[in-house]
Amino acid sequence: MGNTALKDRLIKEIGEMPADKVQEVLNFVNHLNLKEDRWFIDLVNGRTGLAASDKSAGKRFTSLGELQKEYK
Repeated sequence: MGNTALKDRLIKEIGEMPADKVQEVLNFVNHLNLKEDRWFIDLVNGRTGLAASDKSAGKRFTSLGELQKEYK
């Protein structure tokens, strides 16, 4: 299926969704775009390094909730 056909299909299917589902699609698209940003890659790599050093030092890991608060 060509790029134009895929885009047309996506637009059609999104057009048939309720508003809350459309918002979920937009959030997912933003997430995909964000994952390609250099600052985000650097942030993830930095956090991974901190987690590895914390683990080897026997420290506790940051919870998902704490990470989400920091991100927002």
